Amino acid sequence: MSNMARKLFLREIKNLKWQRKLSTSVVLRKDDFIIKSSIPDIVIPQNMRLIDRVWSESAGYKNLVALESAETKKTYTYTQLEKNTATFATSLLKKFGLKSGDVVAVMLPNCPEFPVVALGCLQAGCVLTTVNPIYKEFEIAHQASITEPKIIVTIPECYDNVLKGLKSAKIQAKIVLVADPSKTLPSDVSRYSEVAESGEVDFALLDKVEKKGDDVACIPFSSGTTGLPKGVEISYDNLMAAMSVMHQPENCFPELAHANFQDILPIFLPFFHIYGFVVGLIGHLTKGCKLVTMAKFSASLYLDILKNQRSTLLYIVPPVAILLGKHPDVNEKHYSDVRHIICGAAPLSASDVQAILQKSKRDIEFNQGFGMTETTSLGTSTFKKTKNVDFNACGVPMANMQLKFADPITGEAVPVGQSGEMLIRGPTIMKQYHKNPKATQESMTEDGFFKTGDLGYFQPGVGLFITDRIKELIKVKGMQVAPAELESILRSHPAVQDAAVIGVPHEFYGEAPKAFIIRKNGLKISEEELQDFVASKVAVYKKIEEVMFVEDIPKTASGKILRKELKKMYA
Repeated sequence: MSNMARKLFLREIKNLKWQRKLSTSVVLRKDDFIIKSSIPDIVIPQNMRLIDRVWSESAGYKNLVALESAETKKTYTYTQLEKNTATFATSLLKKFGLKSGDVVAVMLPNCPEFPVVALGCLQAGCVLTTVNPIYKEFEIAHQASITEPKIIVTIPECYDNVLKGLKSAKIQAKIVLVADPSKTLPSDVSRYSEVAESGEVDFALLDKVEKKGDDVACIPFSSGTTGLPKGVEISYDNLMAAMSVMHQPENCFPELAHANFQDILPIFLPFFHIYGFVVGLIGHLTKGCKLVTMAKFSASLYLDILKNQRSTLLYIVPPVAILLGKHPDVNEKHYSDVRHIICGAAPLSASDVQAILQKSKRDIEFNQGFGMTETTSLGTSTFKKTKNVDFNACGVPMANMQLKFADPITGEAVPVGQSGEMLIRGPTIMKQYHKNPKATQESMTEDGFFKTGDLGYFQPGVGLFITDRIKELIKVKGMQVAPAELESILRSHPAVQDAAVIGVPHEFYGEAPKAFIIRKNGLKISEEELQDFVASKVAVYKKIEEVMFVEDIPKTASGKILRKELKKMYA
């Protein structure tokens, strides 16, 4: 048989196999395409206040340290944390006159004060919105204009940017500063210590606060699939479900603290991000862990905590996983007490995991998971004691969670094992995008599945594989960067006619933004000038890594940038 004939024959066989798949899929029910958890559905607590759920198991660890700042060494015990939370909640209602549903913004780095503000806000019946502390005027104004906070809690280093952002958004908000007691504050600014650490607690008032399960608890921000960052409404039911799902024995990594035992974890994952706030903070305060907070990541400080604090649980992102596997100073002493390492936020290669396990020289479970702001917490996880783990996979559905994959063009469900856009459904899925019904409608299916924008497949017996992103987001060090936001800023420069931004591979960051610029009327502008222009307006992780000047930017007839074409042409 000639080579040509052989190729034609194999092509026909392939077509027959595909047709067989199509013919058998016709008789399948839609439910056959849904991947369910191996854990039986659990009952989510109803008619229980969130704050009561947080402290429900605290009797055995009230005197243990809850949080310690790696930088300042400031600590709160669980008794102090619970008292200060209630004090701040009382201040919101009595001193500041806030009402149920009013928004409180917290713009703090990771520190012991953060959970006091966050949990105190929820205890008072207010709505929490978390703001990245490295945001600048443009970003603060965007978030403030959407959420309209009554109060913003921040640090002196952010004060000027907050004032500018609030003014730009035309929002009148009172400011509370977490500041050194010796530092003089502006007359119209409140001091955190006076409203959270030394004020009164009115439990009679706080006990009257009532919230329904469907009420909005917090509004973190996510870039969704396209466009500027969107507010994500997370309800009380979402948070209660997240705690219940996270604490199932199969995927509950912390052990309940008591007088003679306490899990210790360094936590650099930002509390303003859903991973740090729900999984890292709430998920471990409810088990009595000691959280060593890091205001920003420092490799030397992190490695020092691993060795000297005898850390037992590590929650990381891929860049840190790479550091732990390749840093020459890392050795088995850094892992002497570690039981579990949990990685999320972006895909990680099996070789990076193996590098860590080889360095540790001990039996550590490496677990991965998938989650998004819109899913409140993790939706999939590698279960404890899983044998023969494929480290390229990111777990299986957790309790009450369901997956499905759909053809990204037609939206039709595809059989299990075939590649498609990953959809996820469960009690942790967000209520909606804040004040954005169009985006909500576009992101949800009629049967309640959320469209993740990620391309992947599920291999039974192995787990979930994420292979690509349909959506336009750029993932820099696990953080979402919306190209549209950077393009808007670039186009505001007087020398720029048009701009397009895509993500390109980066050895350490995973991806980094690359800009394509059409100069206006032949005006001259350098790559460095544009990079500095953008850097002055956005958080550091959003900076433009590379600029390319072009004559044309490929677009559809409706004006939508063809990013795939840009990647083919230039990346």
